[in-house]
Amino acid sequence: MPRNEEVAFLQVECDDMTPVAPARIGTPEERAALPPLRVLADIGLLAQRNLRKSIRMPMFIVFSTIQPFMQLALFVFVFGSVATVGGDISYEQYVVPAVLIQTMTFAGMGSGIGIARDLDTGMIDRFRSLPIARSAFLVGRTSSDSLRLGIQAILLVIASMVMGFRFTTGLGPALAMVVVVVLFGLALTTFSAWMGLTVRDPETVQAAMFIPMLPLVFTSSAFAPISELPEWMQPFARWSPVTAAIDTARGLALGDEVLYQVNQIHLSEAFLHFVIWWLVIVVVFTAMAVRKYRLG
Repeated sequence: MPRNEEVAFLQVECDDMTPVAPARIGTPEERAALPPLRVLADIGLLAQRNLRKSIRMPMFIVFSTIQPFMQLALFVFVFGSVATVGGDISYEQYVVPAVLIQTMTFAGMGSGIGIARDLDTGMIDRFRSLPIARSAFLVGRTSSDSLRLGIQAILLVIASMVMGFRFTTGLGPALAMVVVVVLFGLALTTFSAWMGLTVRDPETVQAAMFIPMLPLVFTSSAFAPISELPEWMQPFARWSPVTAAIDTARGLALGDEVLYQVNQIHLSEAFLHFVIWWLVIVVVFTAMAVRKYRLG
């Protein structure tokens, strides 16, 4: 073959050998426009991943279950032997709904710790590079944690009934109380997720979460009627989101009359405060967590 023809042939051959483009993972805009079924599937997969991680840590399950039982027993049998709230209600009846809310408050911290651990190991960077919905990681985490909190709440209710606690309003309000307890835990997982993405260190997240949570729990109607608290503390306690959740749970479990007797608030008002606080916490901290996740 003449030299010129050989060069021309090689040029054509090289032009035809175009490289194969790698599979695209999708731009952020494309992933934001994924169909709803695809988004739900992504959320389900990541929720399943978190549940499997929990199942593979049996000691974590054991200790995270025993701790609330110990708190419940201490408040019912130790403080219940010396504390009174007045009227016809025993301290045991008064404190059980508060212990349920307190358990959800501190159990919700696990979300932030788990997210910080995923950041520390580089797992979240891998999730960001995958062709999945941007909301799947956070919603999957909160969904799996809410299931865990729900199981924990049911076990605590059963344990409290063994210890002598009784619902006085019937089955429907009792189930509604469990729903309120789990929803409050769900709201706090969104705050915990934002803390995990912000602080980024698992050990520091746990310490940071205690700073706002501890005063919110103990400066509320959890363990004493608000009227018994110091006068300067009472306005803060009345408008606390923890008080709103506890009063709603207490009113559903014991009735509106008992709730008004101990805390001078009706169930309808407490429920309204709870709904407002729940929406504020979920909307604000979900938006902040999603923004933090996108920005890295």
